[in-house]
Amino acid sequence: MIVLVASVLLGLAFAAAAQCRARPRAGASQHRLGHAWGIVPAAGTEIAVGPREPLVFHGGVVMHGVTVHTVFWAPAGSAFGAAPAAGVPGYEPLLQRFLTDAAARPGGVFSVLSQYGDGRGPGTDVLRYDSALHSIDDPTPYPPLAHQCPSPGGIGTCVTDLQVERELDRVIAAHHGARGLHDVWVMLLPGNVDTCTAPGQCGSNTFAGYHSLFDLGHGPTVYAVIVDPVIEAPPTPGNDPQGNPDAERAADTIAHEIVEAATDPEGTGWMDPDGGEAGDKCTTYYGTPLGYSANGSPYDQTLNGRPYLLQSMWSNTALGCVLSAEPAPAPRLARVSLTQFSPVLSGQIARAGVGVTVVLVRGGMPAALARARTGSHGEWRATLREPFGGPAIALGDDRDLLVISYGRGGPRREIIATDSGGNPFTEAGWTGWYDLDHGYAVTPRAVFVAPCGQTGVLTLRVGGRVAGSPVRFCQTETDAARVATATIGAGTRVTLTSTDNRAAEPTDPSGALVSLLVALGEPGAVSAVINPFVALDPSAFPSGLAACTADLRAQIVRCVGLVPGGAYRLNGLRARADMQGAAVFATAGGRVWVRGGDTLSLRNRAGRAVTALHVAHLRVALRGLDAQVAGGSCEPGAYWGAPVSHFPVGSGIGAPSVGGSGTVCPLGGQAAGMDVSSLEQSDPFSAGLTRTEVPVLAVTSPTPGETLYGRFIAFAQPALAGGGDVAARVTLAISRRGSRRVLRRVSGLQRLDGVSVAGLARGLYTATWTITDANGDTRTTQSPFAEAN
Repeated sequence: MIVLVASVLLGLAFAAAAQCRARPRAGASQHRLGHAWGIVPAAGTEIAVGPREPLVFHGGVVMHGVTVHTVFWAPAGSAFGAAPAAGVPGYEPLLQRFLTDAAARPGGVFSVLSQYGDGRGPGTDVLRYDSALHSIDDPTPYPPLAHQCPSPGGIGTCVTDLQVERELDRVIAAHHGARGLHDVWVMLLPGNVDTCTAPGQCGSNTFAGYHSLFDLGHGPTVYAVIVDPVIEAPPTPGNDPQGNPDAERAADTIAHEIVEAATDPEGTGWMDPDGGEAGDKCTTYYGTPLGYSANGSPYDQTLNGRPYLLQSMWSNTALGCVLSAEPAPAPRLARVSLTQFSPVLSGQIARAGVGVTVVLVRGGMPAALARARTGSHGEWRATLREPFGGPAIALGDDRDLLVISYGRGGPRREIIATDSGGNPFTEAGWTGWYDLDHGYAVTPRAVFVAPCGQTGVLTLRVGGRVAGSPVRFCQTETDAARVATATIGAGTRVTLTSTDNRAAEPTDPSGALVSLLVALGEPGAVSAVINPFVALDPSAFPSGLAACTADLRAQIVRCVGLVPGGAYRLNGLRARADMQGAAVFATAGGRVWVRGGDTLSLRNRAGRAVTALHVAHLRVALRGLDAQVAGGSCEPGAYWGAPVSHFPVGSGIGAPSVGGSGTVCPLGGQAAGMDVSSLEQSDPFSAGLTRTEVPVLAVTSPTPGETLYGRFIAFAQPALAGGGDVAARVTLAISRRGSRRVLRRVSGLQRLDGVSVAGLARGLYTATWTITDANGDTRTTQSPFAEAN
């Protein structure tokens, strides 16, 4: 009965996981351009958003109370628009008045801030702004023309995002301004200035505004950039209840960016599965007019008694775009923590005494099971094992799927994929195992991380202690961060964790926060993988993830991702890494020293284990050139064939890349039926491989179809499929054509002088050749011959 119930449970879990991963997602996010978030599109641009998808919390922080600062950057020769008519404020005065009105009394679209909290509590709609205290006119000249960006709109002056950051950093320091998670600095540019976050992504053709975060050595700074709407197209009257269409469109953009900066200040707060933030989802939605101003323009809200026409903001409680919102409680999401190449996983929910069942799904089959019960604080911990108490099976491949079910009183079922869930290199997805393993460089005094502006929270630890936040040192234009650290030596353990909401789905729109932890390579190690998506500091080469491959036929182990010239020890063998960071371990004479079930620990000069290869129980029996393995054994629950060897990216946030794919050795460990094109298995406990290669027969005597006359010399020459002789044993079994009875059995045919065979009567025969290599792999082939004596 127990076996039956468990089998049904595993089947249902896999069906649920497969259904979830097959669900189509929206295309790549247009709301995030690298490290620039909350993009307000250029005039006339439509952004398709799933309007019924709620915002989900990604584990970061929100702003609890916001002081808005405005910086109007206009040196000599540049100016913001004057008053278009008598009694109408100019561009700068109207925007100052708008923010003053918004801060005078909480309400309007800013009330939505109260719905979006974090681990510190609910959000707040408190805004502070005093133009006398919080507005700065900046007359600093723009960078020289030779250092400016090309404007797609042909605007005479164009500043890069980094130049904006540097100017804001200078202004804040000069005015002793406050930074951090209570202050938003809004940089406003006049109508003769364009700005770009990347080549071709500029205010004149792509956005009206965006928000982001920088830290240039003086602390984290939340900021927004607002271009003058005239660089896109001259605003037309009719939607300007106060009579200044240019300034009022900019006010609409400012409201959009302040709400999003407050709810997603580090890019890891609140957004929907397509990357849309609270303002993005409602960019084209305006409320029913409350009335019309003297110029006939509608307005949909009043702030401090004055009319404004502002876009609505997304409300999770209303599941729609609203002009005002009621507070909502802070999120209490389930948490799950996973460590790469470990079978142990843990989590926490809001209730004690709840049963937890975890199913690991690989390649269309349940590969492991874990059970636990939550403790007094809702915490739980479990170990993944083959079903029914078998050996432990570790996580660490992007193709893995987890299904977590809770007992009575627990949250909804969670379906978790460990792949990239989109494209993290364009901020349109979260990071998977492979991306985390190949997006960094470790140096003796710093760690470079890319991409650093992700949808989830990155945590860097050096020697067990938390280092600086990669997202706070992230550069908008490069999406790479340099985090200064304490000294990192060969014995220092460095880890990187990505925490993100990887479990949101239609049946559980709130999702769960899932942490993926990986160990980073040694300082100075050379990566065996080229990452074309990131550009780290020119002084930092991508660091390698140490990984070993055991070749059971050749009886050698090759390890990569090492420090060039570094001395390493693999169990009892020693070797030095070459200039490509690779080392080969072998014994003299080619004796058998690597077997299935061995654990090979690779240690560096400091004695620290940088990786450990668990050699698979891989042994195959092949028939001729058949496409499938005829028999043998493999490591149960481990992937068969080549591992993930490219950066897996999906079409958008939440879109699957490789999750749920792959072929797995059955839980019974039978290799029969597996594909012969790739005789290798991934090691669940490391990034390593176990592989084998079965020789073929290059020459035989008798040859296929040969006619013999009496005594003959039986001979066989084994070789590798790609050419070259190889040491292997060959046996010959001779039987009458159509009979299974063996008349002669001859061994040692690989000897140069062969073996003499006599005594066969006239007739037709079948020669069955069997090659056996050092690993015990076999290949059996048959050929006919005739005896005419």
